[in-house]
Amino acid sequence: MMEWRLVTERAAYALALLLGIALLLLHSANEGLLEMGDGVQHYQIARFSWRHPELFLDLWGKPLFTLLASPFAQFGHTGVVVFNTVVAVISGLIGVRALRTAGGGAQLVFPALVLLAPQYVLMVMAGMTEPLFGLLTVLVVSLLLLDRPVAAAVVASLTPFSRPEYIVFLPMVMAWLTLQRQWRALPWCLAGPVLFALIVTVVHGDPLWFWSHDPYGYAGNVYGSGPLNHFVSRAETIYGRPLLTLGISALILWPLVHWKDPDGRRTHRLMLLTAALPVIAIVAVHSVLWWKGWRGSAGLLRTLVTSIPLAAVFTTYTLGRGLLLLIRAPRARWAAGVVLVPVLVWWAQSDLVLQVQLPVKQEMNQRFLDAAAFGVKKHMRERVRVFSTHPYMAFRAELDPFDTTTYISLWGLTDEEVDRHFLPGDLLAWDAQLGSNEAGISLDRLLKDERFTVLETFEPPEGSRVLGGHVYEIFLFERRDAVRSFTVDTLIWNGEIRSVPAMRIDTLPCVRTEAPGWCLKEGEFPLQITQLPPPSEGSIYDEWIVSGNVAVEEGSRLVIVYAQRINGEGVRYDQEDVVTGPFVFNRRVPPIQPGTEQIIYFWNLGRKPFSLDRFTLLRKRWIQRPK
Repeated sequence: MMEWRLVTERAAYALALLLGIALLLLHSANEGLLEMGDGVQHYQIARFSWRHPELFLDLWGKPLFTLLASPFAQFGHTGVVVFNTVVAVISGLIGVRALRTAGGGAQLVFPALVLLAPQYVLMVMAGMTEPLFGLLTVLVVSLLLLDRPVAAAVVASLTPFSRPEYIVFLPMVMAWLTLQRQWRALPWCLAGPVLFALIVTVVHGDPLWFWSHDPYGYAGNVYGSGPLNHFVSRAETIYGRPLLTLGISALILWPLVHWKDPDGRRTHRLMLLTAALPVIAIVAVHSVLWWKGWRGSAGLLRTLVTSIPLAAVFTTYTLGRGLLLLIRAPRARWAAGVVLVPVLVWWAQSDLVLQVQLPVKQEMNQRFLDAAAFGVKKHMRERVRVFSTHPYMAFRAELDPFDTTTYISLWGLTDEEVDRHFLPGDLLAWDAQLGSNEAGISLDRLLKDERFTVLETFEPPEGSRVLGGHVYEIFLFERRDAVRSFTVDTLIWNGEIRSVPAMRIDTLPCVRTEAPGWCLKEGEFPLQITQLPPPSEGSIYDEWIVSGNVAVEEGSRLVIVYAQRINGEGVRYDQEDVVTGPFVFNRRVPPIQPGTEQIIYFWNLGRKPFSLDRFTLLRKRWIQRPK
């Protein structure tokens, strides 16, 4: 029996290693990056920490992650992915060891539930910090199972420097030690914070640095808020159906298993307090933060990845012990394992394939950011600094983002700061997502500032709006005085067609008494404006503005579209839903390739008649000249 148990355990270890290798192979097949914001930022902090040692104390980068990942990061972003893969495999190995008393089947299933969970896989490949927190938590549980409370307390004391979810995990560990009267171990839960306080006192003269410089404390509600059930409704996408289904089952069955298993009751209570309850608390805290818009919560699904190893270890232990109680005969247990384990592993991998598209393609946003970063490289000259609102600019332009002689991250911008910090020739790369929100710099503020010249504008091939409702775009400015002005061409004004190159409109007689307008048929494309003129030579961009009032039947859907085509092939597509009431749709168009066709049209997805009042189409032609 002992020999068979060892064989099963070694097979579980091998499965964890094989899944880690599979993750690396999948990553090598990826064409794009999964996380171009925080993922790039964490990598860059770890990568350049050896050159800028103060980054080891950077709270946004998570000091423990920076310390452990920095050797790997010297080999590029892939090095951080390798580090995360090692973290994932070690998490699997530790979990297998912790599940010895739950049976070989539980040991074999654990690595699959963790290393094949959809969001966990994505965060490993994105080089994010969540997997490291998961490793620490499962290591703490394992040490407690081995009755090594001091070591468990020391490891738990490091969790504040890996992820903010420590706020629910560390108190649970302290509660367990208190209930077990482990008074000698309890103070060691403060080992990490005390050590960090000593270090920052020497370096910064502030023992409370961890709290006074909490990056989440400054975030406020910049990302908005959402429904309370945001995370719960997306739990399948985060944990995967197998772990979610089995985890809920384990929670429901826990009282029965705990009652029927007197030999394992202490461990069951340990699993409930330090594994199951932290998972529930992590979900609950993030749900409330997003619901209230507190502490910069952006409703990111990845934050719950921190709880996946804990969820898996509680689930497999509870159900594993339950099966051991239910099936007493060794041969019957072996037969059940032969059937159940392959089914569960297959279920986990097939669910991953269903939930996540792998390998990762180079998505539109990355191509868009690449183009802007290459624009930065093109305009760079000796002794020119780059100011940017997006960390990807430094990453792709191959700049040290912490060397202020070449690169400076922008967090707000006042008139005085422009004069004080910007030198003639300096570049400013502004993006709509982070620039408008985290950096708090509006595009309108920059366009009105005559101390900046627009060098290039970048529009994504597939347009969208980002946080705050801003149209996704990137502007590259140079610190050089310029005056911008525009000329307005009125193609349609309040329904009066004045100067439209080509237009197709399918109308119906309007049966109504209000102001005259257009009533359009139920066809798919009832209004199309084509052969729109390209930006004039010498202009920096055109701005197309469509406005009016629309009345759409309930249950119908109407979309307005701006598109570009070359020889019939689409090169840019921008759409936005239009609902009953007034609307404004505006898009910028930088200089385009000769022969590019521009079109603005309504896409009537609901195939129901609708009406337009005061329909207006304007073209703003923007130019600039040296001041």
